[in-house]
Amino acid sequence: MRHAIRPLLVLILLAGCGDPVRDVPKLSDVQMDDTAGAAEALPAEDGTRAMGGPAEAAIEAEKGRERGGLLRLFRSRAEAAKTSEAETANGTAEAAPETSSSGGGLLAGLFSGGGGAHEKGAPDYREVGPGATLPYGEMARLCGVPAERLGARIARYPERGRGYALHDSAPGTSGPRSLFLTGFDDGCARQVTGALAIFGTPEMHEQLRYGLPSDTIPYSASDAAYERVKQQVCGTGRGKPCGRRLNRLSRDTVFVTVYERYGGDTYRNMLLHDGDVLAYDGG
Repeated sequence: MRHAIRPLLVLILLAGCGDPVRDVPKLSDVQMDDTAGAAEALPAEDGTRAMGGPAEAAIEAEKGRERGGLLRLFRSRAEAAKTSEAETANGTAEAAPETSSSGGGLLAGLFSGGGGAHEKGAPDYREVGPGATLPYGEMARLCGVPAERLGARIARYPERGRGYALHDSAPGTSGPRSLFLTGFDDGCARQVTGALAIFGTPEMHEQLRYGLPSDTIPYSASDAAYERVKQQVCGTGRGKPCGRRLNRLSRDTVFVTVYERYGGDTYRNMLLHDGDVLAYDGG
């Protein structure tokens, strides 16, 4: 009997000398997903760790010991990931361009040829699709349509080199019809309605505008726009001719007069400069 008790006492003593936390799973023994990111250690909405199961129990069991450093490392990485994610979201929000609900809707988007946004209130702000007709005095952009589909080219300015071109949708007729101007920086044509359209040089404009009878003629939108361009290019004030820099001004500046009917007195002027429409006296 005594010989049987001794081995039992030895087993009890050995059990007492064992590791008291041997049944607690260690963090190094936990099988973790290699694809798990540091952000998975972020606390969930209910205050618990998003990382659950054996890993959570191991972390809690090792609190206060040297392995607490690893937990702090997880927490630091999680906080860094959270901060980086927030900064990325803020940067994306700041970089996102504002979009406008106006500008022609679905049809405008379908027929847009990369013309880009135009400031609201500009004479050519409106955009239309192929086949649209406009009342006399209005202007619109037509994008994504090749010049050869706009009708016959009946005039160009300047006569040589790159510049503006006038296209007639029904040449040989005398009634109002769609007329198109090309040569703009955005690649879109400008559409108007009229029976006749002609180019007018800055020199011709100054002869008419600065002549003696001009004192009784009020300034239009195209007149005012020309004065601004003339001052920038020529350095001359209101009501004064451009002078020696007129040739330079005339390279990319021209008036277009659109008549409603042949032989009629109703007309609208527009001013083109540097690949853009600066003014149109119509609606």
